[in-house]
Amino acid sequence: MRRNTKKQNKVIRQRMFTSYTSTLISVALVLFVLSLIGLLLTSERALSNHVKEKIGFTLFLKPDVRDADMFELRKSVDAMEMVKQTEFVSAEEASARLAATLGQNYVDLAEGNPIPPSLEVHFYAEYATPENFILIEQQFKNNELVDSIHYDRSHIQTLNSNIKKISWFLFALSVLLFGVSVVLIHNTIRLSIYSKRFLIKTMQLVGATNHYIRSPFLLRGAFQGFLSGLIAVALTVGILYFLQAGSYEIIKFLDFELLGVVFLAVILIGMFLTFIATFFALNKFLKLNKDELYII
Repeated sequence: MRRNTKKQNKVIRQRMFTSYTSTLISVALVLFVLSLIGLLLTSERALSNHVKEKIGFTLFLKPDVRDADMFELRKSVDAMEMVKQTEFVSAEEASARLAATLGQNYVDLAEGNPIPPSLEVHFYAEYATPENFILIEQQFKNNELVDSIHYDRSHIQTLNSNIKKISWFLFALSVLLFGVSVVLIHNTIRLSIYSKRFLIKTMQLVGATNHYIRSPFLLRGAFQGFLSGLIAVALTVGILYFLQAGSYEIIKFLDFELLGVVFLAVILIGMFLTFIATFFALNKFLKLNKDELYII
């Protein structure tokens, strides 16, 4: 008899451990997806800013411009609030770049340097809008040192439009996945509580109050959320380590301070969602009578 009891207790412990582990892993995988979305959202802004700041405009200078005049022009452009950086490209350097792109034969046919010296200007990301490019064009088109101004207006408009669309898409995707995550975690916790419905009812029958029954389940639920969050963070860190080891470009767009906030948020969200899901699932089973335990 004692041997059978030990065997039954062992089976019960194994089933409880399996149930706890499966719930832990299921919630961790859901939180892992949320952490990846958070990772994408935090790097999206840095990535879009990088793309915007790569687009600039070129002030082609007159061939006979003096170095002193060019220096003063560059200094005045650098002093503008919207300008991040400038680069002076001499006629010789521009010719060498053109030769590298189109071939030396093209430059030879042009009989000399076909491109005048220029000043390449790049805005800060928040200023890289079509309106600011038009403003800068109007400001310098009558400058006596500037021969012409070049920038791709349609490309700038398309880029800003696409970045806005991508931002809204990522926001909508985040909301959708968060909603799916809430449902998945709720169902996972509900199934976990369902397997203990007879234990809950037994505790009620021997006089335990609802508060007394809830407390260990809620604490365990919150702890499950905490452990699941840690597992999700560990998986995300593993992904980042893999990307860094592979020298992928996306690593340089990560804000590690925001990344820490994302990891903390994932752990807190895991604790909150498992706590709330446990609370509502318990309420349902606490209200059931003895006969309803077999038909739900």
